[in-house]
Amino acid sequence: MDCVLADELSLAFSAEFSRSERRETLLTSAGPVTIHRPIGAASKGDVILLPGWSGPRTGPADALVFIASKLADHGWTSIRLDLPGRGDAQASGPIDLDAMIDAAAGCASTSVSSGRRVLLGICSGGNVALGAAPLKSCAAFDTVVAISTFPFQPARTQQFDQLRRWKNFKRYAGKALAPSTWLRLIKGEINVDRVKKNVAATEKPVEGRNLKDSARDIENELREWKGSALFIWGGGDDEARPARTHYELLHSNGMGKPKRVEFHTVSGANHNFYGKAWREEMVTEILRFLAI
Repeated sequence: MDCVLADELSLAFSAEFSRSERRETLLTSAGPVTIHRPIGAASKGDVILLPGWSGPRTGPADALVFIASKLADHGWTSIRLDLPGRGDAQASGPIDLDAMIDAAAGCASTSVSSGRRVLLGICSGGNVALGAAPLKSCAAFDTVVAISTFPFQPARTQQFDQLRRWKNFKRYAGKALAPSTWLRLIKGEINVDRVKKNVAATEKPVEGRNLKDSARDIENELREWKGSALFIWGGGDDEARPARTHYELLHSNGMGKPKRVEFHTVSGANHNFYGKAWREEMVTEILRFLAI
């Protein structure tokens, strides 16, 4: 991915201003990126924000926009990008995890400001950040923030599959109680086959390649990685507890040592941190971690 500065662009540039940030949308050869720059002080460094598997650079319910603006309030420059085939980013053919990691590493190769370098991802974006961190091209990015991030595919157990099915079942069961859902069903606006697959299917396909898997053994590479990392989950996310246990074990086996690796759970928060108080606590933890 060619992630470059505004004066190197020939296609598009737009900017928005608030009291504490300057927001620029730059169109690169791989698609647009949005940069949040702090106003009134030198930037403390760059934070690349990575969305989940199928989401755009805004994140779920604008979570990454919220995080980027809060980081700008405290002197950090944030770069939000669409991963290949998502949002406004172009792609040809199916996109796998390694292609997303390559895109993040390509963006990391260009500095927007001086100072520290941080990779931050939500859900599968956290896997992308963790997958990019051990690469030589991302050596300057020695800090990762992973939000609602689960183990990489080879480490997923039957327990995770069961939790995923149970979480989907509860979500759809709740929707089934709403009269509006039945009205949409009668009108044929609900894809029943997709609902069945989401409730019953595992993330590991019976046949064919799993696009969420990597050709690399990333978790083995992370055991040798010496950067700092902050992991955040929501306490209301059914898969959070085993995910935290998994990454705590990975840390005990070498990941991040001797630097800092911390784990935080926001009580009651769901997977995407929809509540404002949950998001505020999440950002408070991120800022605290980056300030150390």
